Amino acid sequence: MTRTEAIQFIEKQQNGVLTTILKDGRPHSAPIVYAASGEAVEISATWDRVKTRNLKRDPRANLCVLPKNGWYPYITAEGVCELLDDPGGRLNLDLYRRITGGDPDDMDEYLEAMARDGRHLIRLRIERLYPLDK
Repeated sequence: MTRTEAIQFIEKQQNGVLTTILKDGRPHSAPIVYAASGEAVEISATWDRVKTRNLKRDPRANLCVLPKNGWYPYITAEGVCELLDDPGGRLNLDLYRRITGGDPDDMDEYLEAMARDGRHLIRLRIERLYPLDK
């Protein structure tokens, strides 16, 4: 698989496992839903989540992406994350549309929920892919 094919594979999937680094250095893994475009992966989260607290302290993370059915092929994307504040919920709305292909049934309720829950985006910038990059 080439790097271009690996990026295309990541773009076609929506589920993965995001691993961040706990304060004591141990890994913390969480299943997530995401949307990817090029070498950026976006994930919705809240500010009180362990993954968010970990990324505030240490922005390094990796995302293991598996195919919809099975375990192989897989790709792990490694990189640095940025946390994007989204007080109006518009970034999360764009992410929702990219994942589902449509709008929420009740737009006002959705945007209110994004604000109420304190949702933000995690953007992982892919620096390394493995097993491709050695």
